[in-house]
Amino acid sequence: MGYLEPILWAIAAVMVYVTARIIKYAGRAKNELEHSLSVFLLAMMASMFGGATVYFLYRGPESLVAAVAVSSAVMVGAFIPVLNTLVKLSSTQSPPPQLQGLLSRRVGGRLLIVLLAIVNEVLMGWAFALASAQLNPSTGVVVQLDQAVASYWFVFPMAAEMALSSYYFRRDFERSVYIVFVFQAAIMVLTPTAIANSRWEEVSVYVGGSMMTAMFIYVFDYLYKHRRLNSVFGEYIFRLLVVYTLMMGGLFLWMVTQQPALFDASIVGEMLIYFDGVLSPLRYAESKQRSWLLEPSWTFRMLVAIFAAEFFMGGVFDLEYYGVHTFLSTLTLAPLMGNPLSMVGAAAYNFVEAFSLITGSAWYLIMMGAEMGSLVVFRIREVKVRETRVRLTLMLLAYFAYAVLLPYFVIPSSELPNIPFVGQAMGIGTVSPVAPAFAFGLVTTYLIYGALSLLFGSRALCSVTCTAATMYQGTFYDVMKSFNRTTKMGRKLLGSRITKTYKVVSTLVWISLVAAATVSYLNSTGRINLTVYGEDAAQFLYSFYFNFLWYIVFMLIPFIGTYGCVTTGMCHWGMTNQWISRLGFFRLKVKDRNTCIKCPTKDCSKACPVGNTDMPGQFIAKGEFRASKCIGVGDCVESCPYGNIYFYDVRNWLREKLGAKPKTTAEIQLNQATKS
Repeated sequence: MGYLEPILWAIAAVMVYVTARIIKYAGRAKNELEHSLSVFLLAMMASMFGGATVYFLYRGPESLVAAVAVSSAVMVGAFIPVLNTLVKLSSTQSPPPQLQGLLSRRVGGRLLIVLLAIVNEVLMGWAFALASAQLNPSTGVVVQLDQAVASYWFVFPMAAEMALSSYYFRRDFERSVYIVFVFQAAIMVLTPTAIANSRWEEVSVYVGGSMMTAMFIYVFDYLYKHRRLNSVFGEYIFRLLVVYTLMMGGLFLWMVTQQPALFDASIVGEMLIYFDGVLSPLRYAESKQRSWLLEPSWTFRMLVAIFAAEFFMGGVFDLEYYGVHTFLSTLTLAPLMGNPLSMVGAAAYNFVEAFSLITGSAWYLIMMGAEMGSLVVFRIREVKVRETRVRLTLMLLAYFAYAVLLPYFVIPSSELPNIPFVGQAMGIGTVSPVAPAFAFGLVTTYLIYGALSLLFGSRALCSVTCTAATMYQGTFYDVMKSFNRTTKMGRKLLGSRITKTYKVVSTLVWISLVAAATVSYLNSTGRINLTVYGEDAAQFLYSFYFNFLWYIVFMLIPFIGTYGCVTTGMCHWGMTNQWISRLGFFRLKVKDRNTCIKCPTKDCSKACPVGNTDMPGQFIAKGEFRASKCIGVGDCVESCPYGNIYFYDVRNWLREKLGAKPKTTAEIQLNQATKS
């Protein structure tokens, strides 16, 4: 068998080239004859591989006769449309009508070509896997088909076919569409199931996941730069994200159960989407433009699809790094038993726990940090105010060092409850129950953050150390702050005032926090025995709010606007620091109130990602803006066309007390503008 595999690879290479050429020919077909010839050629190839599959499944004279008969029947059937077209042309004695982009306009004809191309690749992979003894002919047909699609005999030729056909059509699409096609081909090559080898699995998971993350970053940057989006391309991206969700979910399932069915289905689904896209360039060229920032429903489903793909990708990284058993052993599920209400409660708990297992994991945060952090880097390149650039840089460093590296890879988990600031980073329930043994770490964390908020404002948390800051402040997500003013719910949350929604939500949050902390303390001191399905109440509440509910609020950006954790009052940790900040030194000041009075645009209020639209009024009335909802992002300072706004905190206060003239951000900005 040593000589057979190189021969099969040579045949596969030829068939990849031929299939890609046929796809190119079909995509540029201008009449029925050219389309029919494309169908015939693909059907002929599929019949050959179908016949070979039959032979290798049931070796013997009878199977050989059956294979020839099936192949002949398929080829004859596929040639009939060609023959009919030729007869029509000979009877009319006129050239066939020419139609530019025939398949772009005919869904049925395009779908037939797509299905034949996929069937051709599947049958070739199946036949070659049987021929090279990778499959056992005695197993069920469905099992064999499943294994064939997961093998390199299907995956690698398919990836090569995608790459080659993308090259052939490179001049028929915008550069952005072509780049996405290339990303798809590269991701297809890095399929973990293709080679049964642990090293290949490891490399393909990390490199393939990184490649998919890079594609997401490219798509985000494209959407940021193109507020008006080609509708067909937009729908293509959405379908691709749905398929990648299934692909990552299928890969997660395969790593746990070794069953590749869902993963294989996602691969075939991606082929359907890809070939349907590459065969219809005219649809892209003639497509209408959509303003995606004016379509909250479309943006919402995009965010859900993006998050779902990222969610399972993070889970796959975790499984690969920790090992399946080690990672899943940390998940404790409640038994589904008792009355219907008890079963519903247990099921809800299990869902939140499984969800939080991934969103609270190291590799999910690393993957999200690489993705969102790249968008922040893009934004740093655009920001002109030095203090904001410094803050964004510190924010990235805090994300990777403070939120990921130290708690997950440097400090042992058993020591985290006793370490303030890093271990108990988000207050009650972060890494431990509310217990006397952990009082030092917890109380000291509140003192440290309280001091920072008092001196520098809540931006120390909400705009630097909190992971939410990195999620919200990249280019793509920052531009969605327009939803704060264009959606019904977003408008209700505008302003620095405490809204009715804020009052209701924050009250419920604090009641739940106090109750959970009390139960946790009494339970840890042995006075009661009350837990949430065996989990400490405070730790469960932390997981519910920060590993589950926060992501739901984040995906609701198109309906409630950005920074929902601030505007709705759902983050008790943020509220604590924001209230302290309101009593401290931090505020926004203006050099000249008259400049604000004369300002015709009030850009500062439009730029605020939290929606503090009453900012100009307070500048005019008081010369400063102080509010618990002001978390010091600094977009207002950046957007002021006059450089009139600057940050004020304890540093400015000390300079004033020492008799030094305050060196404001606005002055620095004006000096830089004068020099340039």
